[in-house]
Amino acid sequence: MSETYIPLIKKTRWVDLSNEHQRLRETVEKDLKSGCCENSNIQPIMLQGAFGIGKSTTLYYLFHYGWEVLHTPTFYMPLAKIVEEVKKEAVNSPTGKVENNELSIIIRKMISSQIESLKDNDWDELTDVAFPEFKGRYEKNELTLTEYLKDFEPVVLDAEKTSESEMGKTVFSQEVIREALATNNIPLLLVDEFESKFYELKRIVESSGGGILRELFDQIVQSKPFLLVIGNGPASGYEVAKEKGADGNNDSETAANRRLKTMQIPFPTAELLKKKFMKERPNGYVNFIWWMSRCRPGHIQKLRDEIDYQAFSEKKFIDFINERIFKDPIDESGEDVKYLKTKYFNDLNSYIRPIAGKLLLNFEPYEIKVEDSYKDAIKDSAENFFCTDEDGLVNVEKALNPALSDDFSTYLKLRQDNDGKFGEVDYLSHLAKYFNYILSACADKNGNIAFSTACRNIKEKALATTFLVPLLELTYDFVSQYEDNDKSEIKQTKDFILECIKHIEQSVETESIDDDFENLNGLFEICKVKSGNDLYMQFSLRAIREFIEQPIGSPKLNYKEMSLEKKLAESNIRQSVLLTAGLTNNKIVFVPLLDEGQMDKYILRLKEYIRSAKTELHEDAAKTLRIVFFQTNEKIDALKNELCMDSNGNITAIAKLKKLVFEDYNTYQFNFGGQIADFIDSLAKIVIAAGSCGELAGANEDRTIDVNSAIAIIKNREWTKQKEVVRTIEHYSRLVNEGDTCVVKTISNSQAKEYKDALCDLICEAEDYDDNICWDFNNVLESSVTNTISKYLGLYYILENAKKKTEANPSFVKVLQMVGNHSHKLFLSPVEDVITKSFHFDQILKIISSNESNKLLASYDKDDVISKHMLSFATMMKTERIATKISDLLSFIKDDLDSHWFTTYNNQLSYGSSKGKMFMTLLYLQSYVESMDFTPLRTELNIRIADKEKTLTEIVCKVSQAIDAITDLLYSKKYQRANPENMPFQGYVSGLQQVSQLLANCKRILAEEPDSITIFAVVSSIVWRIANITSNASTVCSQITGVLTSLNSKKERIEREYQTQINTIYQDPLTAKLISLGEQSPTGQIPRFDGDWCWWQYARYMTPKSEVSAVLDAKLTPAKENTIDNNDIQKFKECLESALTASSYKTKIDDALKTCKSCKESASSYNTVKNYISELIKCE
Repeated sequence: MSETYIPLIKKTRWVDLSNEHQRLRETVEKDLKSGCCENSNIQPIMLQGAFGIGKSTTLYYLFHYGWEVLHTPTFYMPLAKIVEEVKKEAVNSPTGKVENNELSIIIRKMISSQIESLKDNDWDELTDVAFPEFKGRYEKNELTLTEYLKDFEPVVLDAEKTSESEMGKTVFSQEVIREALATNNIPLLLVDEFESKFYELKRIVESSGGGILRELFDQIVQSKPFLLVIGNGPASGYEVAKEKGADGNNDSETAANRRLKTMQIPFPTAELLKKKFMKERPNGYVNFIWWMSRCRPGHIQKLRDEIDYQAFSEKKFIDFINERIFKDPIDESGEDVKYLKTKYFNDLNSYIRPIAGKLLLNFEPYEIKVEDSYKDAIKDSAENFFCTDEDGLVNVEKALNPALSDDFSTYLKLRQDNDGKFGEVDYLSHLAKYFNYILSACADKNGNIAFSTACRNIKEKALATTFLVPLLELTYDFVSQYEDNDKSEIKQTKDFILECIKHIEQSVETESIDDDFENLNGLFEICKVKSGNDLYMQFSLRAIREFIEQPIGSPKLNYKEMSLEKKLAESNIRQSVLLTAGLTNNKIVFVPLLDEGQMDKYILRLKEYIRSAKTELHEDAAKTLRIVFFQTNEKIDALKNELCMDSNGNITAIAKLKKLVFEDYNTYQFNFGGQIADFIDSLAKIVIAAGSCGELAGANEDRTIDVNSAIAIIKNREWTKQKEVVRTIEHYSRLVNEGDTCVVKTISNSQAKEYKDALCDLICEAEDYDDNICWDFNNVLESSVTNTISKYLGLYYILENAKKKTEANPSFVKVLQMVGNHSHKLFLSPVEDVITKSFHFDQILKIISSNESNKLLASYDKDDVISKHMLSFATMMKTERIATKISDLLSFIKDDLDSHWFTTYNNQLSYGSSKGKMFMTLLYLQSYVESMDFTPLRTELNIRIADKEKTLTEIVCKVSQAIDAITDLLYSKKYQRANPENMPFQGYVSGLQQVSQLLANCKRILAEEPDSITIFAVVSSIVWRIANITSNASTVCSQITGVLTSLNSKKERIEREYQTQINTIYQDPLTAKLISLGEQSPTGQIPRFDGDWCWWQYARYMTPKSEVSAVLDAKLTPAKENTIDNNDIQKFKECLESALTASSYKTKIDDALKTCKSCKESASSYNTVKNYISELIKCE
C-alpha cells in the first residue's frame, strides 16, 4: 500500500460491540488483576475465535492493560518464538524432546531474560523485545526500543462505563514500562498465533504423565511463574482442549476447567450490533455495515465512523458508488478484495442505478414506487433483486427458517439413511445458525424479507439461483472462516453444503425444485411489477454474493513478497517443476496460464514429462493422467494431437481409454471455480519459479511436486509471513483437496469413471465381466503343469482348435506320448536353459488330452462378443515388436506372459478374477501370435525336416555298415544267430530308425494341421532336438567307424606278423602234416593254425575284456544324445595294442608260429635227408 503503515498496537481500540464483548473484557480484566496484582490462583486463559474476529485486537488491548493499568511486565510472543527456544533445549536431550514439566521453566527463562534486558540494556540499542509488531509488519527493518515507543496513542475504550476505567488515561512509554518493572507483580505472557505452531510444539515435548501442556497449566496455577493468555483460532482448539485433562482421557470436566479457562470471542452478528454498539442506527444501515465489515470488529468500527447514514443518503448513485471507502481493501494482503465490488454495478441495468445506492444503504426490504423509467429494468435484472408487495414479506424466524429446516433436514436425513454419509452433520448446530445470521442481516426491524422474484415464468429456477445456491455459498464461506476446519463434523458440513449445491443444480435441470424444496418453493412467489405500484425491494442473495466478496484474500498469490509474474519472468521455464495432484493412481497435471514465449517452453517440458509417463500409463491398468489447463490454447491442442495420435493419425490406446486426457478446467464447473483456478494457477507458477531458483524443497526426481507438498511449503511462515495470506492459502487448499466435491477428488473421480467407462465400452460392463467369460481355462491345468511354455502352448492348442474338433489330433497325441514319456526311447528330456528345448511334452499332453480340454474344445467360441472384444482390445494394447522367429515367441511366453502387465486390466473389471486373468492372457497371446508371419517359418521348418531326413538316412546306412563289419570281425555267423542281443552297439540303429520315424510323424501332423501354432512350436522343438540327435549320431558314427578301423588295423597287423607266415608254412604239405601231428588240443582235436586262426584267437581273447565290452556294449540311445566315452575308446585302443605286446594271446600265437616254423625246419631237414638218400640211391 502507498500510505505509511502504522502498527495497530500503537492505536489500539477496544469496542464493546455487544454485551457479550463487554462481559469478555471485564472477566479477563478481573482475572488478570487478581492473578498479577493480588497473587490469586488464576488458571491460564484461552481466547478462542476465528480469523478476523478480534483475537489479536483483544491481546493488544490486554498488552496495554497489563502495562498501563495493572503495572505488570507484559510480553507478547507468537508461539513460533517459544517453539524455537524449546527446540534449542530439545537438541541436548537424548530423546530429542523436552519433558512437559520443563516447558514452564523454559518460558519463564524467556520472560526473565526480557525483564533483565529491559532493566539492564541501553534502549537505544535494544532490538529484541517481545512486544507486538516490534519489528514492523514485514519484520525487515530492525527497530530499537526507543524508536518503537514513538507515536503510541492512548488506548481508546468504547464502552458504556469508560470513565470508570483506568484504560486510556496514560500512553505506553518508557515511564510506564519502568514503573511496572519496579513492581513485584507477576508477569503476564500473551501468546498469539497458537494454532500455527501447536502441532510442531507437540513433536518436541514429551507427553508422559498427561498432555504436553498439562504441567504448564498446573504450574501456572500452583507456583505462578507467570500468567498466561493464549490467542487461539478454531483450528487447534480441539487439540488444546484435549491437553486440559490429567491422567489419560478420564479427567472430569471439573479437572479440565481447573487447568484452562476457555473464553469464546463473540461472533458480532447484525442482531447483536443492533442491541448495543449501533443501537440507535437505522436497521438497514446496520445490516449494510455488517455485510461490508464481514463481521469483523475493526471494520465495523471503521465503517460506522466513515459511512455517515445521513450524508450518504443524500448522495446520488454515481457519487455514492465512487466513495473511497468502498474501494479500500478488507485485508492488507488481499487488495483485490474491497469492501464493495463496485465493478458489479457496471453490469447493472443503468435505469435501475438511481435506486441502487438506496438499496445498499438501506439493506433490507426498501419501499419504492415503481416508475416507468425502471419498471422494465427491474424485470431485466430480476436475478439481482427480491421484490414484493407488503403482503409478500416473509418473516425469517416464523416462516423462512422453518421452511429451510424442513427442506434441508429432509435432504440431510435422506443422505444419512440411504448413503451413510454426513453422519456428524447436525442441521441446527452447523447450518441453521448461519442461515439465520445471513437472513437476519437482510431483514427489516420486524424480521421480514422480500421473498419474491420478478423473474417471469421461471420461479423454481429463480429460487435456486437467487436464493438457495448463494445462501449455501455464503454459508460455506462463514463455516470456512469461523469453524474448526480440522474437525470431522465441519469437514462433513462443508461437503454437505457443496453436495446440496450440486443437488439444487440437478433439480433445476430436472425441473424438480418444487418437489425437492417443497416448503421454500411454497413461500417463494412471482412478483408482478407494475408502474405506480408500491413495492418492497432489496438485493437478492445472488447479488450480495457478487458485490460483497468474502475477505479470504485474493487467490492470486505473490512469490513470497514480490510479484509472481516478475519472478516468473526470471525463471527457466524449460526446466519447469510441474504441479501435480491426484488420488491413488489418477494423476493430474495443472497447466498454468503463461504468455506465449513461456508457454512454448512449458509445452516442451510438459511433452517430455508425458512421454516419460506413457509407457507406465499403457502398462499399468490402474494409472491415468489428466492434463488440466485453465484456458484453451492452440499450443496445448497441438500437444494433445501429437501425444494422443500415432504416426498413422489414429488415436493411441491410452487416449482411447481416457488414460491420457487433456481437459479444460472449466468443464467441471466447480463451485467458486474462478477463484480456485486463480489459486491453482498461482501455485503452479510458484513451483516453476521456486524450482528454477532452487527454493523448492520436496520436488520429486521427475521434477514434479504434489499440490499438498507445494501448499505446505508456501504456508510455512518463513515463506508467507502474513497470516492473512496463510489463511487465504488454507481456505483455497481445502477447496482443492478436502471433501467429496473438492477439485482433486472431483477430477480424480472423473478420471476413474471416464477411464472405466471407456474400458467397459471396449470390453464389456464390469458387472457383467465374470458372467460373460463362460470358459475357465484354469480348469484344464493340473498341479503337475509347472512349465510356462508348455502350459500356454497346451492352452493355446485348445484356443485355436475350439469348434474345429472335439478332441486333440491322435497323431499329435502319439508324438507327444513318444517324446514326453520318460520310459520311451524317444523321450526328449527338457533342457531348461535352452528355450527351444525347454518343452515339457508330457505337460502339453496332459492339457490337450484331458476331459476338461475336450469340454473347452466343444464350448469355447472365438466369435463370442467377449472373445472378439477382448482380442480386439489386446491387439490395440500390444506393445511388443512383431516377432520374426519362433524363439522370440517362446521367449515372450517364458519371460513375460505369465505375469504380463496386460492382465492388470483384469483387475479393473473384476479384481481377483482368475478365469478373467487367464482368458485375458490367452487372448493377448493370440494377438501376439496373429501379428507374426509364419509362412517363411513354415518353409524353413519344412526345409529343416527334409535336410534331417536325408542326413539321418545317410547316418543310419553308414552306422549299420560299420556295426555289421565289427560284428563280422568279432563273431561268427553262427554265434551271431545264436546271440543277437549280445552283438555290438545293440539297438542303436533301430533307435536311429525310430528317430527317423518320429521325424516322419512330425511331417505328417504338420500336413494335417498346417495352421496350428502349438503344433508348429512343438514340431519345431522336436526338429531342433532331432537336429542335435542327428549331429550326435554323426559323432557316434565316427566313433563306431573308428572302432572298426582300430580292429581292422589290428587284424592287418596280426595277418602281417603272424597269419600270413603261418599260411605260407601251411602251403608245404609235409610241414602241414608235421604240424597236424603235433600236440592235440584239449578237445582231442588237432588245431590248424592256417586261415584266420590268429585273428579268431585274438577276437576270442579280446571280447571278454572289460575295456572292449565298455565300448562294444555302450548303451547308446539317440534321443539321449549320448556317445561312447572317449576314455573308454582310448582304453579300448590300448587294450587292443597290449594284446599284441604282452599277453597270453601273444604267447599263444608266438608258440603257434614257432611250432609252424619248427615243423617247417623239420620238414626241410627231412627233405634234405630225403634228397641226400635219393641222390645216394641214384649213385648206387
